[in-house]
Amino acid sequence: MAILTIYGVLGVALFALWLKHKSVLRQRERMRDKLVSVEGNLNETSQRLDLLSRGVDTILSGTPQVHGLLGVHRSLESAEDLLFNQGIPISNSESCAIASHAVKAVLEHHPERGPDDDASTIPGLHPLSGRLAAMLSEAEMKAEDIELTAGEHRRLGELFHAVDRTDWAADCFHRANELDPEDESALRSLSEIQRQKGNLEELDRSLERILSIAPDDVGILKEQALLLEGSDPSRVIRNRKRLEALGIDSLFSEEALELTDIAKRARGAHQGVKPGLLQSENAADLVERAAKQLLLGEVRVALESIESALEIDAKKGPAWFLKARLLAAGEGNTKAALKSIRRASALGEYTVMLESEILENDGRTDAAIQVLEEHLEKTPSDPEVRGKLSLLWLRNGSNDSSCRVLDEAPDESWDSAPLHIMRGRLHLVDADEHRDNTGKHEQMLLVDALVAFDKAIEHDRESGLAWLGRARALRYQGTYNEAEVALVRARRLIPEHPSIPLEEAQLSLDANNLEQANALAIEATTHLKNNPTVPFIRGIIAARLGRLEEARNFFSSTLEIDPDHVRARLNRCSAALLCEDLAQALDDADHLVNARPEHELARLRRSEILMNHGDWSEAETELRNLLKRNSEHTMALVHLGTCMIAAGKSEQAERPLNKAIGIDPNLSEAWYQRGLLYLDFGRIDEAMSDFEGAARTDTHHIDARLRIAAILHEGENFDKAVAAWRQVLDIEPQHRLARRRLAECRDLRAARSASLSPKD
Repeated sequence: MAILTIYGVLGVALFALWLKHKSVLRQRERMRDKLVSVEGNLNETSQRLDLLSRGVDTILSGTPQVHGLLGVHRSLESAEDLLFNQGIPISNSESCAIASHAVKAVLEHHPERGPDDDASTIPGLHPLSGRLAAMLSEAEMKAEDIELTAGEHRRLGELFHAVDRTDWAADCFHRANELDPEDESALRSLSEIQRQKGNLEELDRSLERILSIAPDDVGILKEQALLLEGSDPSRVIRNRKRLEALGIDSLFSEEALELTDIAKRARGAHQGVKPGLLQSENAADLVERAAKQLLLGEVRVALESIESALEIDAKKGPAWFLKARLLAAGEGNTKAALKSIRRASALGEYTVMLESEILENDGRTDAAIQVLEEHLEKTPSDPEVRGKLSLLWLRNGSNDSSCRVLDEAPDESWDSAPLHIMRGRLHLVDADEHRDNTGKHEQMLLVDALVAFDKAIEHDRESGLAWLGRARALRYQGTYNEAEVALVRARRLIPEHPSIPLEEAQLSLDANNLEQANALAIEATTHLKNNPTVPFIRGIIAARLGRLEEARNFFSSTLEIDPDHVRARLNRCSAALLCEDLAQALDDADHLVNARPEHELARLRRSEILMNHGDWSEAETELRNLLKRNSEHTMALVHLGTCMIAAGKSEQAERPLNKAIGIDPNLSEAWYQRGLLYLDFGRIDEAMSDFEGAARTDTHHIDARLRIAAILHEGENFDKAVAAWRQVLDIEPQHRLARRRLAECRDLRAARSASLSPKD
């Protein structure tokens, strides 16, 4: 039994050992599988790393400047380790040396750039610049602790400014100016930061230092005068005199004058306040500060200033008015702006113009008109409101209502500029309408417009809108030099007005200065994105340069914005005709004739398209319809004669051609077509006389020149024929027929001379 027990125990032990052995074998198998897998992963990882390395090398080989940033990264890591991770105290001088070394490593990749150099920064440098700023801040350093030149400090400031580390940027620009007081660029960059932060006192000091370097900088002179308005009249006068010496008539824009008036009223409301009431005085100062910040374009900081003013004094009307202006400048704040307007109005502020502007910008033109009309019921002699109401009706497409508003104005309202300006604008609108219908301006309308704008200038010589209107009226009259003088004056008075570059572009176009016109039209695009005149001007420029497809695209863009733009459709029609796209041309001509049956040029263009189609009968019908409206339309008479000749009614063609020549003896095409008619009749001498008449009235009329040369050639008048063929080649040097016939003439003339020479 004992033996059996022993055997049993041994059996169990052996079984357990066997199980353990099996388990060990399975573990070995799993380890072997894992090792194989790891080996495979290692190989795959190695291949990927190799691929990545080769890819990086390929990229870096093409952009060696990026490769250099790896060195910058190592320099920053080393500096961070030395400054923060060694656990060993280091001296201030050692810290400064370490930081300076890291800074210079970064600046190696942001060199000094000239005005014509690429201003872009190497990709990847900005994150490293932010990291550098963080390291310097943690080390509690300042710009003066870093051993750099003035130029290096300025470049470092540029990098910090680009990554929104404005405190560090300002410190660097300050240090650059300390080291080099003549570094204008550092001061301008510093003033930009001060402007953004609303630090007006510091901004004034920076501007003063800039003026010590560049005393004739118009922008700086104006900006500083704005900052000093109401606080330092002596320097305002100084700046005004400098600007006058530079030919700048107006110191402040209309908006600037309006906002400075708000600031004055805010100050005036506290003139009688006891000196001990410091908070009220601070509220007035904050309103003034906010007004100036808004003029500098810093809406956010201006809004912060005005909110602070209202926290001090919630019953300050100018503050609520200015808050409405600031809210209206932002997106989606119309409701809050109108709420502020109502608060300002309740506190006695004149808010009607601003309220109408806010409503108009929100697309609520009818509501804006209602606000103005309600005000005029109470104050009918307010010229500014009446002028704005007239303008809104005009923009709303109701010229009659716009005129009615002016006609209802009391006599005393006409003692200021706004109503005269609107009267002039309405005359120009009528002149445009007349031109669209007839193809030319009505001169009396232009005279009336000029009279209106001149009266506006009599009342206010600083009205930029009056000068702008005068420039346009003079341009319509073709008085380009005077128009340019008026336009220069307008730009000085309202330099930011979006219509200024557009008017300049049109004036350059009328003077055939195409390059300048195109540049100005592109400039206008930044301000007038949906103005149809911009692509229209560019279309005219493209057409004059012979780029007809480009011109068609611009005219199409114009029509997408304004489908009723008559001249754009007419020009697209002409361009399509020249491109032999008769379907497009006819479609545009039909559209114009249907929309404006009285438009003579549209009917003429339609007849030309039909003639190109070979539809002589319908073309003749169109021309006769045109001549019913204007029996002395010379080109219609010429085309009618052409249609009759083509339709086999030559005996009837002479009468309209004779009439056209009688009306306009300088119409070359009439002479040419009658010459063709006489040639068809076999009346060679009369035909020759008419072709010579066509060439006389248009020296580049190549078809007339060809007919003259051909008649002389066929008449064997070789001496004159040679001269005639040469005249053709003067116009078109590569004309094949003229070159061939000229050679024939010379050969025939030589042969005749040889035949007539004495024989031995």
